[in-house]
Amino acid sequence: MKKVLITWYGITDLRASLSIEYGDGPILSALKAESYTDVLILGYTNKEKGNIEQNIFENDLEKAQSNFISNKQTELWNFINTYSNTDLAHTNFINWVKRELKENKKNTEVSFHSVKLTHLNDTEGIYDIAVQALDIVASWNVEKEVFFYLSPGTPVMAFVWAFAALRQPNLKKNLLVSPIANKKPEIVSLPQEWLDWHSKQIVDSDKHIEEYDILFHLFGEQRMPSLLGVLQFPSQKHVFINSEQYPAKIMKQFIGNSSFDELKINPFDPSDVKEKILTYLQNTSSHQKIGFNLTGGTKLMYAGALAACKKINATPFYFDIIHDKLIFLNDFKNQDIKPITSVETFITLHSNDLSISKKGYWDQIQNINLEGREELTMFLWEHRSNIAKLYRDMIPYVDDRQKFSIQKNTIQIQYTKDYDVTIKIGNKVFTFSNWRDFPVYITGGWFEEYVYIQFKPLLENQIIYDLRIGLEIAFKDKGNQNNSFGLSKLKNIIGDTYQELDIIFTDGKKLYIVECKAGNIKSDHIMKLQNITRYFGGLKGEGILASCFPPNSQVVKKKIADSNNITLLTGRNFNMDMNSIFT
Repeated sequence: MKKVLITWYGITDLRASLSIEYGDGPILSALKAESYTDVLILGYTNKEKGNIEQNIFENDLEKAQSNFISNKQTELWNFINTYSNTDLAHTNFINWVKRELKENKKNTEVSFHSVKLTHLNDTEGIYDIAVQALDIVASWNVEKEVFFYLSPGTPVMAFVWAFAALRQPNLKKNLLVSPIANKKPEIVSLPQEWLDWHSKQIVDSDKHIEEYDILFHLFGEQRMPSLLGVLQFPSQKHVFINSEQYPAKIMKQFIGNSSFDELKINPFDPSDVKEKILTYLQNTSSHQKIGFNLTGGTKLMYAGALAACKKINATPFYFDIIHDKLIFLNDFKNQDIKPITSVETFITLHSNDLSISKKGYWDQIQNINLEGREELTMFLWEHRSNIAKLYRDMIPYVDDRQKFSIQKNTIQIQYTKDYDVTIKIGNKVFTFSNWRDFPVYITGGWFEEYVYIQFKPLLENQIIYDLRIGLEIAFKDKGNQNNSFGLSKLKNIIGDTYQELDIIFTDGKKLYIVECKAGNIKSDHIMKLQNITRYFGGLKGEGILASCFPPNSQVVKKKIADSNNITLLTGRNFNMDMNSIFT
């Protein structure tokens, strides 16, 4: 009798094969724990990642292994993002699995299929390849038992295995999950239950519910999935399924007048999740409309919640955040995700003990409406090379606002004790009265205003929303600065008092933070922008480094190139590169 394991392989498996993960990873652990005659492994191949030279990979791997020992997670993720889902990574992983099985005297036949999906959560593509894999195994003219391993890969991949199994109702099948990393997988559900649920869902799937009586959300470290569910569907009650480690009270501010509840569960025990949900609903009317947002939490929370969902014939759905689609998991139909049009929503979602101390609206800038100020801003951009040579001379006057007079090359600047300004560049002269903050403006503030002006047409055309400049974030209560992220980490990100964000906006899907550099770019500028972007924008946050001048340092250039969430806008191609971000 053949005993066949079918699975996708994921990031943890890849990391284990590269010795940058503790343990063997889900797949090798499963193969060591049981005697399978065959394993069929599927791997997503990103067609946008071109050929990678072996020697470059080996050099980068050596650095990654060193970074793993030093716990440098940002550098590790940059490495993984570069090489994951590539043919080179697939080959390395499969060779490693075969080698490890041989050393452990396991006679398992290993087969691998590279799958070119349109994107990581390409539901239709995932379903098609899962059905093909299942049909191949079903065609073997021998007695066999199939095990679908749900733990590796994305939650959508996990669900699709079970859904694809409906195509072969007579094939003996089991669904496996790993409750603890590197431990033996467990069977979590029986195929006949899926068949019964599937039959009922096909009948009811013609029309999706737009408003619920109760909406469950899997809530974990990432808060965005729950927020999307709250914003997408009105519901009389929102119930957040969470562990003790991740309390969901922060979500109260987003649900308006709806009722709030938390359901504390063991995130690594699907049976506990299922039983507590069903117990919670035991006195609920059968006529109530109930939905399950299965996007967040752990894979085992997903498995337990989905089991409860099908038990009561509720509606399950999943947010494909990467491609801005809401996918209904009963019939795989999809619709667009409702946009998040306020930057404050992102900030309050990801920040426990922080508040917005300065809103950052354009008209809040002191003297912003001075006649000729915008013309000067645009003129300074054209002469940015010359004005940059004066920054060092003018910076001492930023804090004390003392008068100064500077002349260098073709530029003359006078700032009087009455805050009057005269600036001459070549034959062009600008004069202003009572401009107290001029030293701040002329030493780099002008460039922030220039960048804001460049983004403004995108705002007017509703390509982006809620464009702000100089928004400030500060601690709510200096006497109570305890949160789940840790005070020291938070202070490393925003400092002891507050953090000013040069430019910030949203495209409705993710938060963009723009750091403006009128002078040279340094390596720590990139690292700081990465940290700020991830903290306030979550996993999908995007940082934009706007610079007057292209970086000269090869180290800086490489750091930008290796950053998966930073885009550089600079020099003559500023506007062209800016527009390409949103096309």
